[in-house]
Amino acid sequence: MVSKNLLPPLTLYRQLLRAHRKLPPSLRSLGDNYVKSEFKRHQNITNPIHIVGFLSEWQSYLEEIKQTSKLASTEEIKFGKKIELEDLEKFNNQQLGQLYELRNETKAAISKPKKSEKEIL
Repeated sequence: MVSKNLLPPLTLYRQLLRAHRKLPPSLRSLGDNYVKSEFKRHQNITNPIHIVGFLSEWQSYLEEIKQTSKLASTEEIKFGKKIELEDLEKFNNQQLGQLYELRNETKAAISKPKKSEKEIL
């Protein structure tokens, strides 16, 4: 694994919100809300190991969103990726609950009819 320099938290936060501008509107709203709440919940963390883990995961997500957005302009693609069972087994009960809520919110955001579809109905 190649070691990367971590972005400062505020810079990373801003870049994440900018990257979300290229997402479909329903996913952008969901993503923005999730980023804001996660950064707010973790703003007072003092454990360096947790800070590095938090920032590295969000930085990986940022790179993935940037790559996916580049592809999205040329073809129809799906956003996100499957979580491997090996990684899922490392989650605690709170994280599993949060993942379940995120899954439900994502499904709800995707299934909402678009504004133009509402006008037709």
